[in-house]
Amino acid sequence: MALSSRLKLWEQKGVMLCVCVFAPQIKEEKTPVAAAEPPPPLSAVPGGFLKQLVRETEKETKHKEPESKEERPPNKLSDNLVQQFLLPDETPPILEAEMMLLNSKQNQNQTQTQTQTQTQTQTQTQTQRAVLSPEPPGKTKQEVRQEVAAQPAKQQVEMKPEKKNIPELKKRVEEVKREVKRDEKKEMRQEPEGRPADSTVTEQKRGEVRDVWYEAGTVWYVHKDGYTLATQLKPDEGTPELPEGRVRVRLQTDGSLQDVTEDDMQKVNPAELDLCEDLSDLQTVNESAVLHTLSCRARNNQPLTHSGPNLVNLWPPVHSHSKTPKSRRGECVWDAPPALSSLVKSVYVSMVGTRRDHSVCVLGRSGTGKTTASQSFTLALLRQAGTTGGKITVERVQAMFTVLRSFGCVSSPHSDASSRFASVFSLDFNHAGQAAAGHLQTMMLDKWKVCLQTEGESNFLVFSQLLAGVSTEMKTELQLHQLPETNSFGIVHPTKVEERQRASVSFCKLQAAMETLSFSGAEQKAIWHVLAGIYHLGAAGACKVGRRQFVNFSSAQAASSVLGCEGEDLHTAVFKHHLRQLLQRATGGRERPAEGDEGPRLTAAQCVNGMAAGLYEELFTCIVSLINRALSNQQLTLASVMVVDAPGFRNPRHAAEDRAAGWSELCSNYLQERLLEHYHTHTFTHTLERYNQEKVPVQLEGPENSPAEVVSALDQPPPQVRAADGDPRGLFWVLDEEMVTPACSESSVLERVCQYYSGTVRQCEQPLQCELGHLMGSDPVRYDLTGWIGLIQNNPSAQNALCVLQNSTLGSVKAMFTPRVSLPPLCRGMAGLEGSSQRSLQRNGTIRKTFSGGMAAIRRHSQSIAVKLQADALVNLVRRARPVFLQCVSAKVDAEGFDVPALRVQLHSTQILSALQLHRTGYPEHMPLSDFRCHFQALSPPIMKRYASMFVNHDERKAVEELLCELDLDKKSIVVGSSRVFMKRGVLRYLEQQRDQQVSGWLLHLQAACMAHLARQKYRKLKVQQMAIICLQRNLRALWFVSEWSWWKLFCRIRPQLDVNMDNERLRAKEDEISALRRRLQKSEKERNELRQAADSLETKITAVNSELSDERFRGDAVGQALDVERAERVRLGRENKELQARLEQCKVIMEAVEKQLEEEKQKVLIAESQRGARTESELSMQLEVSQTEVEFLRRRLKQSEEKLEMERQSRQQLDSKVSALQAQVDQSRRSVTELKRHGRRVTSDLQDARVLTDSLQGRMHELDRKQRRFDSELTQALEAADSERDQKDKAFLENTALGAEIYTLRQNLQESQAEVVRLQKQKEELCAQIRDLSLPVDLASDSLPDLKKQQRLLEGEVSEKREEISTLSAKIQKQQQVHMRFEMEMERMKQMHQKELEDKVEELEDVHKSSQRRLRQLEMQLEQEYEEKQMVIHEKHDLEGLIATLCDQVGHRDFDVEKKLRRDLKRTHALLADAQLLLSTVDNPGQNFPNGSREHIERLHCQLEESEAVRLEAESLQTTLSQELENCQIELENICKQKSMVDEQVSMLQHEKVDLLKRLEEDQEDLNELMKKHKALIAQSSSDISQIRELQAELEEVKKERHVLQEELQQRVSRVQFLEASTVGRSIVSKQEARVCDLENKLEFQRGQVKRFEVLVLRLRDSVVRLGEELEQSAEAEARERENARYYQQRLQDMRWRRRI
Repeated sequence: MALSSRLKLWEQKGVMLCVCVFAPQIKEEKTPVAAAEPPPPLSAVPGGFLKQLVRETEKETKHKEPESKEERPPNKLSDNLVQQFLLPDETPPILEAEMMLLNSKQNQNQTQTQTQTQTQTQTQTQTQRAVLSPEPPGKTKQEVRQEVAAQPAKQQVEMKPEKKNIPELKKRVEEVKREVKRDEKKEMRQEPEGRPADSTVTEQKRGEVRDVWYEAGTVWYVHKDGYTLATQLKPDEGTPELPEGRVRVRLQTDGSLQDVTEDDMQKVNPAELDLCEDLSDLQTVNESAVLHTLSCRARNNQPLTHSGPNLVNLWPPVHSHSKTPKSRRGECVWDAPPALSSLVKSVYVSMVGTRRDHSVCVLGRSGTGKTTASQSFTLALLRQAGTTGGKITVERVQAMFTVLRSFGCVSSPHSDASSRFASVFSLDFNHAGQAAAGHLQTMMLDKWKVCLQTEGESNFLVFSQLLAGVSTEMKTELQLHQLPETNSFGIVHPTKVEERQRASVSFCKLQAAMETLSFSGAEQKAIWHVLAGIYHLGAAGACKVGRRQFVNFSSAQAASSVLGCEGEDLHTAVFKHHLRQLLQRATGGRERPAEGDEGPRLTAAQCVNGMAAGLYEELFTCIVSLINRALSNQQLTLASVMVVDAPGFRNPRHAAEDRAAGWSELCSNYLQERLLEHYHTHTFTHTLERYNQEKVPVQLEGPENSPAEVVSALDQPPPQVRAADGDPRGLFWVLDEEMVTPACSESSVLERVCQYYSGTVRQCEQPLQCELGHLMGSDPVRYDLTGWIGLIQNNPSAQNALCVLQNSTLGSVKAMFTPRVSLPPLCRGMAGLEGSSQRSLQRNGTIRKTFSGGMAAIRRHSQSIAVKLQADALVNLVRRARPVFLQCVSAKVDAEGFDVPALRVQLHSTQILSALQLHRTGYPEHMPLSDFRCHFQALSPPIMKRYASMFVNHDERKAVEELLCELDLDKKSIVVGSSRVFMKRGVLRYLEQQRDQQVSGWLLHLQAACMAHLARQKYRKLKVQQMAIICLQRNLRALWFVSEWSWWKLFCRIRPQLDVNMDNERLRAKEDEISALRRRLQKSEKERNELRQAADSLETKITAVNSELSDERFRGDAVGQALDVERAERVRLGRENKELQARLEQCKVIMEAVEKQLEEEKQKVLIAESQRGARTESELSMQLEVSQTEVEFLRRRLKQSEEKLEMERQSRQQLDSKVSALQAQVDQSRRSVTELKRHGRRVTSDLQDARVLTDSLQGRMHELDRKQRRFDSELTQALEAADSERDQKDKAFLENTALGAEIYTLRQNLQESQAEVVRLQKQKEELCAQIRDLSLPVDLASDSLPDLKKQQRLLEGEVSEKREEISTLSAKIQKQQQVHMRFEMEMERMKQMHQKELEDKVEELEDVHKSSQRRLRQLEMQLEQEYEEKQMVIHEKHDLEGLIATLCDQVGHRDFDVEKKLRRDLKRTHALLADAQLLLSTVDNPGQNFPNGSREHIERLHCQLEESEAVRLEAESLQTTLSQELENCQIELENICKQKSMVDEQVSMLQHEKVDLLKRLEEDQEDLNELMKKHKALIAQSSSDISQIRELQAELEEVKKERHVLQEELQQRVSRVQFLEASTVGRSIVSKQEARVCDLENKLEFQRGQVKRFEVLVLRLRDSVVRLGEELEQSAEAEARERENARYYQQRLQDMRWRRRI
């Protein structure tokens, strides 16, 4: 703005005003000019350097052309030139200004293209290096460009001398000064933050200290609100580096630069892994990468993601599934996504293959879709496996989920159906792999949910559904037609129309589900009666003051009538527990356990709540029993799959509630902690222990934190032997101990727990509140212990609920709850312990052992210990099976996206990252050695043949190692332990695929053999059938011939009459036998059914007796242990009592002796005083002095002790200060240790990612090597087969040609023989005709008949010869014509080929011409660019020279005018001065008259004179300044010319260097191509040498075998010679044998020489191979050197180009 205002004023004002105002102002102001940004980054790819260079030069020329035309108008000064002459010391040259504008345009275009590409590819890694420069201290380039473009074209104002008034000039000067100051203030305000304006720093100094950074890659910048995609920047050479541990990044959201620590950066995965189905397949596993993948999949409607063997569910999904219902928890569960389907398939295949139980545990917070996911898994598993027997179907399972949703869920802020019970649903599968039965087990941890409401939650959904959907008749029967206004249980009738409709629809669905589960009408009626009774109890309420009784007696009476009992009986069962106990004792009934009398007296509200809780517990248990009755089956099952669904983790902070959690939240959170502990133990502890036991090297440590700390703070049991009170106990055990203590309170419980576990439990400022660090301290929960003693206290009203239901006058209620008398409950709240199948009995036995072992047998009726025992039972059930965990993660979705901090907390609590690292680094798949060998030995037939025997004990480890060698697997991907084989992820799947391919081939052959066998049997059967048909046809023909015979007719008529009586007797006998057999069969079936029923009943009784016996045995063992402990404690206490009594007696004796001595001393003192009499004054004074000295002495000692105390206090203060300093040092060291640990974890994770990446790359390399070896072997086999086929083909061709030649010769001979036969036949005919002619009578006439016939024959012979000649000639002609046609066709074909070749050559020439034209055009463009640049420089030079000339002319013209004007003014002033002198002279003459006002006129003239003098002085100063400026301009012009010449020289040097570099690059490329050719030739030669070596080795082996054979033969011959020499044979035979022996020896010597020659050849080939390897290494080194040189020259070229642009 300052520059534009000055230019406007320059054009508007005159020269004089500009000289007066702007000359000093220009010297004072030194505005910093924006530095030119560097050009956009070049491509990092070496091959695209020149292309990008050419493209950039083209763009620069395109941008320069319009600007050069606009910036050179005729006869007008350019703004840039004016700026240059105005600020010569501060503004850069015009070239730099133009480059700045061009670069700003290019940068804007580049940023636009970059933003477009970044939006298309979000996290694609950037390998290009971009140079960054700091922002200009002044305005931005965009503002400067806008200001320059916004200046309107104004006409040049001619400088004409005008007379102006002095005040106007002064006003103008002041206005101009104010504008200049305002512009300076604006410039000062426009300085960026953190960069104060420094007017003394020049542009050259700024250019020296500019930092240059380049992009090093894309990273995640982690901050407290989440993570952001950023670009890491690294300093270039000459740029100062940041402090150690600090990194500079540029955020891609707003482009801001930030200096962060290295720990705040995390690596980024490629963009193609954003929707990765398995998190273990990510290239880099870190927090931001996992969260980004989960969020991307959630946005893509894929909320489920694999995490190794487990599954992660991000709830709620951003977009609902295509078949997902509107309700989150409805009866219609959403279809299983692909990830869940794959998990179902893997669990089902593993269960069927291993025949072992599997479990699926769902973990997570409340409201994260756990129940939905578990239901979806169950239904998908049923659809995958299918059902059998008709007992369990998909519809029944959906009906079960509907019933459980109504009776076990409440509406909460997190969800409209939040579970408040834990369930284990087991699916039993038969040997065919189909679901045969189902078994449901539930655990109601918090029984008070039905009567105590949590803030923001409703009661169980079934109450609102019952009140809204029950029929009118049933309302009348249940007395629900008049509902009270208040209910102490929080059961509210839905008031809104939508809620009422929704509740009524849900009640209809509930009734339909009950009918699907075979609930009878009486059972449904009993359920509604119990629910109505609970509702009326809540409406009845209880008195808070006074007697324990109901508040609303009408509601109490309605409750008693609905439950089928008298009002007094209900009142007694609820409030008067001691009367019922007295009646039971009086009638000899079974007494209640002692736990019922523990604790303080119950209030009336507690009694009513206990009755309601007991009723709902019994109702829920009966409903679960009815569900199990509908789903149970007696078939034998193979294995089971258990689906565990527990209440989610609850924290009031998640729902933004400012309250403390209660007992219900503690129970749910404790169960989640137990399941997390099981997950931690299974995932980390057991896995690492297995690795240590099997001695498998895994470089990974388990996580430091575990849920065991929180679990021990809640359920740590006390020691079996009584110990000191300081031994830690869990919260449940402390509550149990404090409950039986008199005057117990929650404050003592809180103090003890905080004392035991100070690190985990923290006491809050609020009374009776503490904070427990759940989820390993990542999600602490604040609990309020108010009223917990009353909740865990044994309530007799809850125990009397079952008696009220069993003694009901309603038949349906009594029939429903009476069978529960025979089954004593192990724990109130546990349901589903019935069942007679094998799997059900095993599961129930596990639960019974849990409740019957140790201290559980004694304290299982305690409410606080029952929670711990139920969690133990659930975990023990899960431990029996192979677990799979489904971790549900909550993501609060709003307009901005996901709640990343909450997701981060849940990731840390579930330890997903550590589990992924262990899964990726370790060996997650393992099998026993024998199983591995038996399972995969089919892949190696030799191993299978060697170890096929089942009766021989094989060395399994050796067999497995041999099998692995045969399989040729990567050594790092599989490890053989002591007893198991451990495999990396993916190896087992690969082996299974290979085995399936092998086995499928064998099965195809087996099927073909079986089908052939069946076809042969069918053929034999058809042959037999054909023979039978022939026999029948023959017999039928015989019967047809015999049927007309009269005797046969007579026989046919008489035979039936003879056999009818015999047939009737036989039929009656058979009928009697059949009836007898039927009676026996019915009797045996009846007896069998009776025996089966008796056996079933006996088996059930035996199982029940066995379970009770085991319970009693466990209970007896536990009681015996407790009695032994008590007996030992009693013996110890007895001994201590005896010792204390003995010590007491000794103390008494000593006290008596001391008392006697005291009495004696007192008597002695009295006697002495009586003897002395009255004391004298001297004695008293002496005694007084003694006492005074003693007092002084005591004072001195007191003073010394005070001084010592003061010194101790000072030393104590010093020690405290030292301790505080040491504590601060310790805290600092702890912080540093935590930072180092964090950094170590980061480095370890990066190292593990790199190790996983290297392992995968090595595996791929190994796979490629194996494929290459296989390809080479197949290629050699194919080449050998091709060679053999070629040889056979050649041999067959030779044989064919030989046979063809033979056939041709035989045909020629045949034709010749046939022609000879024809000729002889003709001769024979002629001779016969001549003979006939000669046989006629002789006639001497010349025209006799024989002569004529002879002539005729001769003529016919000639005619035949002529015809043959004609035929031969015609054949020759035809042959020549065919040859001519063939030649013409060949010529035509050759013409076409030649034409095609010419066309190809023409096309090649055109391509070459086009490429050359393109290259020439590029070169021309480069030359044009260089020429244009030179022309631009020349034009600029001419412009500058012209501008200087015009300036010189203008300056000279302006000086002449000024001088002329000044002379004119001077003449005027002289004239005026003369006039003034004349006037003064006239004034001196008093006699003359002078005009008025002459004195004022004189004063005005004096002023004008002074002004003219000032103007003259200013003009002279202006002339001097203009001359100085002209000199400066000339000096600058000379400098610019020198710089231009230097730049031209540099450009020429750069061009030469560019050409040299291009030549060098081409030569290097040619050398590289030659090296590659040599390398390939060497590889081919080495392969041929290797094959030759192999052939020579094979020949060597054959020669050795022949040598061995010859040696054996030689030995035989020697023995034969010896035998012959010993025997009497002729010398001829001996000589022959000796000659043969010599021949054999010669052959042997020859073979030895051949072997030596082969060995020498092998050595030579080995040396050549070694030499080839060395040459390959040298070529590789040379290639690396050439690459480094090329990179160096490329970097140098880039630097030169950069310097040139600068």
